[in-house]
Amino acid sequence: MQDDERLSPYHISLYIALFQYWNENHFKNPLIIKRNDLMRASKIGSLTTYTKCLKELHEFDYLNYSPNFNPSGSHINMYSFCTGFYTSKCTATSTANELESVQLLYINKKKQYKYEKGENLNPTQNEVIDFFKENEWEHSEADKFFFHYQSTNWFAGKSKILDWKSSAYKWTLNNFNSNNNNANDKNNHAKPLKAGNLHATTNKSYSDPL
Repeated sequence: MQDDERLSPYHISLYIALFQYWNENHFKNPLIIKRNDLMRASKIGSLTTYTKCLKELHEFDYLNYSPNFNPSGSHINMYSFCTGFYTSKCTATSTANELESVQLLYINKKKQYKYEKGENLNPTQNEVIDFFKENEWEHSEADKFFFHYQSTNWFAGKSKILDWKSSAYKWTLNNFNSNNNNANDKNNHAKPLKAGNLHATTNKSYSDPL
């Protein structure tokens, strides 16, 4: 939330109040919330502000809000961010790989949002060189990587590259595998295999189990 520039203190206060109710409900969905109770818990005194923040939390994918004008209250489904999917129960046993996947998904969504706003995500040549130096990769590969994607305006096929560092990792990995394959090919040509006789007995009994 601290990195989401769309949120105000009212959004955060309202979400924390909802999370408290969700906790008390043993992380079961949906929550049935009465407006006055939630406004009092989140310290939001304006009905307009409350309604606006709740709808925007829904639009920003922090929760799922279903307005209900019955006295029983509105239905709100909370999302379990430990798995990245809406669930009826929070599963706190996610593996490190699952959590990392969710974090990468969030980072890429954030970069996609910035790209759609027209912000420049392309690295400079010096940034690429510094990144290759940090990882102790060849300097020449940094230039090749930069000028290759600079010529495509940082597109891989039809998709905009949102995380150029991940693309750099893939670039160096492909280069490493290519060099290994070339070395193996040379070794194979230098040492051709020799045909030999099979070591089998002529008195084999085919009734014996293998």
